[in-house]
This record gives sequence, C-alpha cells and structure tokens, in this order.
Amino acid sequence: MAETNLLVADSWLVKQGRVRALKLHRKRFLSSCSQLAGFQEKEIAPFWEAVLERIPQTGCWFPRIEMAGSLRQPAFQLRLRKAPPIHETIRLSDCKIADFRKTPRHKGPDLTKMLEIRKKIRETGADEGILTTPKGFLLEGLTTTLIWWEGKTLCTVSPSHRVLPGVTAQLIQSLAEKEHIRVACRLRKPQDLNGCEVWAVNALHGIRQAINWKHAPFKTSFHTDIGHWRKALDCFLEKI
Repeated sequence: MAETNLLVADSWLVKQGRVRALKLHRKRFLSSCSQLAGFQEKEIAPFWEAVLERIPQTGCWFPRIEMAGSLRQPAFQLRLRKAPPIHETIRLSDCKIADFRKTPRHKGPDLTKMLEIRKKIRETGADEGILTTPKGFLLEGLTTTLIWWEGKTLCTVSPSHRVLPGVTAQLIQSLAEKEHIRVACRLRKPQDLNGCEVWAVNALHGIRQAINWKHAPFKTSFHTDIGHWRKALDCFLEKI
C-alpha cells in the first residue's frame, strides 16, 4: 500500500489474537478523527468492525489503522503488518532539533516525518530520538512515552505539555496506582535523569529499559522488578 497523506493513525501489538487495552486505542483513534475531521463514532464503527475481522487470530501482528487523504474527503484504511522483533532495552539520543510537530496530541499528521528522523538517529547507533521543549525540558520519544523513577516515585511528563496520550503509559500509571505507588508529573531535562531508571514505552514493545542516552550524562539504574511490570501489563490483554 502506497504512502498517502496521513491524518490519523493508531497501531497495536496482536499476539495470538490478543491485544492490550484495545478499547483505549479505539477511543484515541475515534477522538482524533472527531477532533480533526468532525466524524461521529457511529460513522467510523463499520470501519473498526471490518478491521477487527481482518486481523488474524494466530501469529504476531502490528496493524495500523489510518484516516488518510484530505480532511474534506478522508479515506479509512488498514495496513496489516507482521510485528517486528520485540526488544526489552533501548538506546536513546536527543533529537537536537526544534519540536516540529503540528499536532503532537494526535497520532498521524506528524508520523511520517518522525519516522524519517528516527531512521537517521538509528544510523548513529541509537534506537529512539527524544524531543524536548525550546528550553530543553523533556517531552517524549519520537514513538515512545518516557517514564522514569525518582526513588520510589514513578514519573512522567504532564499531559498538559505537547505529548501524545500514550496508551501503554496510561496502563502503567494505572498499575502503579493500584499498587499504591506514587505517580508524579515532573519537568526535567535529560541530565536530571542521570542515575534514574528510565523506561521508553509504547504499544509494540511494552516497556523498554534505557541502557544508554547519547549526548546526555546518563548513568543507567536498574532497581525495579521490571519483569513484574511487564507481566502485570498482560492483565490488560483482551481477545479481539
């Protein structure tokens, strides 16, 4: 399928017909379609149901649903992709460019350019680029949400900033609250995370532990039972 003007997109990992928090992905996709193009849920529901019917019940898949074309006459489409290898660690690098995104709270309009930048970053030996504010404060990864630990507090960037509402991050925060772990939104620069345990999370890989951060005085820390958190995320798995 050829690339088209991408307006809204969402994707999730499917393993043997099961997905984590599929309802949240649906909600995010419908919300963006409504806010950007004025669609009502009932207008998109037939497309959503058709997508679910096409996803195989066996194997590992990473489908992407899209609203593409023009806002006046958008088209809905599915890219049925096999899942790439899943990793447990990640190497980060500052993008060192101004935040170029036009709609950071919606997945889609900026995605093509973000993936192009990530490709260049991978050529330098890192896996993911980190976006920051003009004053150097952390926002998020090109395709991930940043989560880190300050002592026993689980920290992330405030949703009031220019960040995407990440589904996996929401699930992790929900798990933390159930276990009575303090969750806080913090304004931090990359160097402030030196010595902290840092996670980059998304729907494909779940939780990846940062083991290196280029251009930052970053010393890794591994003090949590990350296996517990990865297993806990599985409680959100549901059958398609």
